[in-house]
Amino acid sequence: MLIEIIDVLISGLINGSVYALMAVGLTLIYGVSKAFNFAYGSFYSMGGYIAFLLFGTALINHYLLVFCLAIPLLLLFGFFIEKLLVAPLRKRDDWEIKVMMITLGLALFLDNSFQVVFGSRMKSLPPLLEGTFEAGEFILPYQDVAIFILSIGGILLFRWFLNNTRTGMSVRAVAQNPAGAQIVGIPKEFVFAATFAISTVMVGMGGILLAQKYFITPTGGWDILVKAWVITAFGGMGSIKGSLYAAFIVGLLEAFVGWYFGMTWTLIALFAVLLTTLAVRPQGLMGKWG
Repeated sequence: MLIEIIDVLISGLINGSVYALMAVGLTLIYGVSKAFNFAYGSFYSMGGYIAFLLFGTALINHYLLVFCLAIPLLLLFGFFIEKLLVAPLRKRDDWEIKVMMITLGLALFLDNSFQVVFGSRMKSLPPLLEGTFEAGEFILPYQDVAIFILSIGGILLFRWFLNNTRTGMSVRAVAQNPAGAQIVGIPKEFVFAATFAISTVMVGMGGILLAQKYFITPTGGWDILVKAWVITAFGGMGSIKGSLYAAFIVGLLEAFVGWYFGMTWTLIALFAVLLTTLAVRPQGLMGKWG
């Protein structure tokens, strides 16, 4: 019984670390632009499919090469989509609503494109590391350790980027005061595009990491979108620190509910906790009134 609980706890922490990486990206978009990206889950699937394609070539058989190629591809795709679809809408009234609608259309387009190109059958990726650590009845795959380390490393790298680079500080300035940032000469349009591109990389990396434990499907991103939205709202809209705490809470809650009641109850439990939290604290764990 104790070994099972430890296994569930570790599984929750590992999933929570990846959820944190992806939820921070969604929180970043909302914190800067106050718009919601409905295609976020499809970008998650895209990361998994890009890795699947790269592993299908004869020249690529290591995750280091996959990450080196996938990150620039996701970054360019996110930047291109923001400039092509999102940026023109900012010149119109109620552009946040229009962004939600156009990203919803983009999500449906991408999901159907995945199904046409890759088929509806599930795809999988090889593990990051082979082998397991064993101590009596306790077994921990090295793959899970690698996923956790890479997820936490990605979050720490993102924090360093926000605090120590010119672009990162510009992102923080636009998030805090868009008008003031523009007055002092910060290129707001570039910050919006960079934010969209960075968040695409973060969720795409999450897709690659989780695809080793779970399967890639054309519509699998919707489940991730729901979880990322729950984490963002639970932690507080626009609060990166709140999203980090909420991601680990959601990961642990999902693991224990799935273990005790079954996986069909996980989303019900997540929404129950979210609604209860918002009823007591409408701004979320660490959000602020706007």
